[in-house]
Amino acid sequence: MLTITIPRKAFFLVAAGVAAIATAVGFAAWQTTGAGTAYAKAGSASALTLSDASASTSADLYPGATGDVKVKLTNPNSFPVKVTTVKLQTAGVITSDKGAACNASTGVTFTDKTGLSLSLGAGVTATLTVSGAVSMSNASDNSCQGATFSIPVDVTAVSDAA
Repeated sequence: MLTITIPRKAFFLVAAGVAAIATAVGFAAWQTTGAGTAYAKAGSASALTLSDASASTSADLYPGATGDVKVKLTNPNSFPVKVTTVKLQTAGVITSDKGAACNASTGVTFTDKTGLSLSLGAGVTATLTVSGAVSMSNASDNSCQGATFSIPVDVTAVSDAA
């Protein structure tokens, strides 16, 4: 009987080489490629809607003062938005729940706000605060005490998706 002796180091080297070749052959047998066209479709943005925010307003207006405006918005989109601008509508007239004696002609004005960064989540309704946007002059009628003012505004927003 013939006995062949292989040094231990050589045995492990040969075994490692055989294992590497077997792995490469096995991997290569399962690798494949393909080419073609992939597709994606952009959604369409829906308009934000504004609703009555009078319940959340605070009484911070008086003759000579500047106050905040509350805007209640609904974002029907599937993505969050960031409100960047709130402007008085063209030919928009500020009115009050106290009648003509207390409308904008007696000294209530709105200052357009740009460069805002007010976030509104996807599918969310929230009341946002626009700081320092409304003022009441000393010309305001005495009947304006306790009045709630309706200010027709246009809102601009952009996608705020991360």
